[in-house]
Amino acid sequence: MKETKTLKWTLISICGIGMVLTSFTLLYDLLIPDICYYHTHEMNSFLNLFYSAGSADNGHPSPNLLNLITSLIIGGILGYGIYKIVINKKKIKTTANTVYKT
Repeated sequence: MKETKTLKWTLISICGIGMVLTSFTLLYDLLIPDICYYHTHEMNSFLNLFYSAGSADNGHPSPNLLNLITSLIIGGILGYGIYKIVINKKKIKTTANTVYKT
């Protein structure tokens, strides 16, 4: 594949959005199986960092801004890593073809 800014930012955006969706759905269900449990119990410090259980949510934990930002950053880093892998594989294949042809 040709090394382009469009490809790089597309992969970063797709992975960032995918990580946010994963965080807000799958991880949320894994970390908080019973949302009504926190009506009478306190959340631990890890959950307090990434989820808030205020009166607007009726005491149910919901992802907060730190969760969103962290998910976007991790997804962006993952997307950039995938971009580098794709570009390096293409460069290695192109270099190998030119070495064997000469």
